[in-house]
Amino acid sequence: MNKKLKRKIRKLQRQLVRLVEKKGSFSDKEVVKLSQRLDRYILMAQKSSSKLKLKVCG
Repeated sequence: MNKKLKRKIRKLQRQLVRLVEKKGSFSDKEVVKLSQRLDRYILMAQKSSSKLKLKVCG
């Protein structure tokens, strides 16, 4: 996973924690939206990581 993507994920994680604390709910629309955005970045990181493993192993 590249450093830029890793930083973005960490930033979104911090934002999500703060937003949940502010809203007091995991089901708040803004919280869900940010969580889904974070999920997309995590999936990108996982895909990128698995591609690197395939190149090394195969």
